[in-house]
Amino acid sequence: MSRGEFRAWHWKGEKILPCSGNIPLADRGFRYGEHVFESIATREGKFLLADEHLALLGEAARRQELKFSRGLAAGLRRFFSKMKLEDGMLRIYLTAGPGAPGEPVKKSPCYLTWEAVRFPTQVELIKGFSLRSLKKPAEGATWGEKSGNYAAHLHALREARGLGADEAVVFDTQGRILSCSMGNLLIWMKSPHPAGSPVLCTPPASIGARRGALLSWVTRHTRVEEREFRKKDLERALALAVTNSRLGVMPVAQCDGKEPPNFSLSINLAREYLRYASTTPGER
Repeated sequence: MSRGEFRAWHWKGEKILPCSGNIPLADRGFRYGEHVFESIATREGKFLLADEHLALLGEAARRQELKFSRGLAAGLRRFFSKMKLEDGMLRIYLTAGPGAPGEPVKKSPCYLTWEAVRFPTQVELIKGFSLRSLKKPAEGATWGEKSGNYAAHLHALREARGLGADEAVVFDTQGRILSCSMGNLLIWMKSPHPAGSPVLCTPPASIGARRGALLSWVTRHTRVEEREFRKKDLERALALAVTNSRLGVMPVAQCDGKEPPNFSLSINLAREYLRYASTTPGER
């Protein structure tokens, strides 16, 4: 299998089969961006955090009034158990299917794509990301939804890169931090107790922060507080990291031109995730 190969499948009601054509242009997922998706890392033949991704897909489908049946969930799990894929990203799209704008969804077609990607190396993790806070706010209520309406996320990423950074810190209209453009944001803060350990935090999903399977892994392995943050709080942070399925845990080496004082906190978590990604036996 070549590194540049792209593969696609679709749900046929009983099983997942290779796509023989393209997504129909009549599908509202194409016409109006009426779809939700999840991205699963495939590493060393494993589907990482597959159950967490399916749970998030089901939650998003309910919010968007799409159909995510038990049969489809079971079919996806069978696909994970049988399919061996090289290192890359598998994306699952659940669409509104054919119909006019505003019509009830009768059934939701499901499409899967896979493409080879290169995951960050240990050298790149040690180098870390640079972040830039954006001035233009985002609409917090829908920011965290992984849907076809992803233009604001892409615009934020392009703006940050245009400023020489790797990622953006995105705020809502009230000045609260939502996340990065393409990932969750982890923030280590000083303990309120003089001898206490640093407190790992993330913006709350209730204000529109991204929901992520990788963040679920973090919360299983260490205590994470949901806290509202503003730009001034970034200056007091001990360490920062960006998380998503492709990056894993990416330490932040610089935020708005300043280096966090305790880079080792984010590096240690990044290394712990790499050990998990390399050794976990059963996420397929």
